[in-house]
Amino acid sequence: MYTCWKKPDDVIEKIWKDWEKFAEYAFNKSHSVCYAHIAYQTGYLKAHYPAEFMAANLSRNLSNITDITKLMTECKRMKLNVLGPDINESFIKFTANKNGDLRFGMGAIKGVGAGAVQDIIKARDKNGEFKTIYDLVENVNLQSVNKKNLEALAIAGAFDNLGNINRSCFFSGLDENDNTTFIEKLIKYGNRIQLEAQSAQQSLFGGMESSMDIKKPEIPDIEEWAKLVLLDKEKSLIGIYLTAHPLDDYSLEINSFCSKDATLKDLNNDIEKYIGKDFTFGGMVTEAREGTSKNGNPYSTLTLADYNDTKEFFFFGNDYVNFHKYCKPGLFLMIKGMVQQRWKSEYYEFKIQQIELLSEVKKNYIKSVTINLPLDKLNESVIEKITTLIENNTGNALLKFNVYDPENNMQIKMFSRTIKVDLSEGFLSFFDEDINIGYRIN
Repeated sequence: MYTCWKKPDDVIEKIWKDWEKFAEYAFNKSHSVCYAHIAYQTGYLKAHYPAEFMAANLSRNLSNITDITKLMTECKRMKLNVLGPDINESFIKFTANKNGDLRFGMGAIKGVGAGAVQDIIKARDKNGEFKTIYDLVENVNLQSVNKKNLEALAIAGAFDNLGNINRSCFFSGLDENDNTTFIEKLIKYGNRIQLEAQSAQQSLFGGMESSMDIKKPEIPDIEEWAKLVLLDKEKSLIGIYLTAHPLDDYSLEINSFCSKDATLKDLNNDIEKYIGKDFTFGGMVTEAREGTSKNGNPYSTLTLADYNDTKEFFFFGNDYVNFHKYCKPGLFLMIKGMVQQRWKSEYYEFKIQQIELLSEVKKNYIKSVTINLPLDKLNESVIEKITTLIENNTGNALLKFNVYDPENNMQIKMFSRTIKVDLSEGFLSFFDEDINIGYRIN
């Protein structure tokens, strides 16, 4: 504490000298060199060995799903493929395969312990890759790789490359009267095969004959779960949507009609930055509830999830009357609103003004599509491909063409009076990926 008789200049000088002495310790060269060296090493690894670097980071945070999610987002930004767990390629932790893709570790699946994964790898090293699901249960230790482990691996997609078996098949019997699941039958089959193999050591011929008599359980002829159900089950074990994202089916609507300069995450972290601005967001309702306020008035809430974050919205009074019908988990919505000051409060909120089903957006908003065709790419082959594509995607959107010559800065605009198209994922991906030609949606 400084006494009152000291002049302000003396106090300032004293504080400055104390800062200088502290800086000599806190920011000395030895610390700076160490930090710079580590930063250079990590930067070098990320630049030259991106898959291995991100695999190591993901493995380091194996039990922290929040950090896993952040790192997976970074992998997406780096255009690294993160492949799901695979019984023939995955290890306990994340790894980079020979193609430079990241492979999800089986140890990161909830319900699959390290001991079970080690026994799977041991059997794989001894007998080679598993060719079928029967090959797996015939060779792994079914004491450690138990029913719980097999169910978790099946839901997570680790068996997807062991033949054409839907994930739902593992949890069903042959028909409605069969209460024994395919996984339970596999375990029983595997135990019998392994028991016969042990007996064969004492009686070779008898063991062989007995093994041949053991019938492999029949794979149930069951349709795959609905996409949303499958992805929800996958997320419950992996912690994130990996195979796909439920919003992928509405990528056209989100990319074309939703705001690009802010996300739900931005509203959660720095809403004051967007005061007075209008935004449109697309997302999925993950949670919803209804209740009654202290005044006896009804209200409802919904939690909307986009690709980056979630946000809860409350509806009172007229908003409840207008929007409570959308408060149902599983709905895909497009919401429009403005960031404003909350009524009688110093805080700010995103005030929803309009809600629509994402499934209705294409019909209500997309009137036409303009294909931008550069003159140097306009040839007979491209015309034939576009013609076939149009014939296979008839719909309600007006089809327009803008043929331009970039060298002479000339263009010709045309439209079809008789043909209308459906802007399906296949239709748009043809221009994005196959021939790399731009388009504009109106």
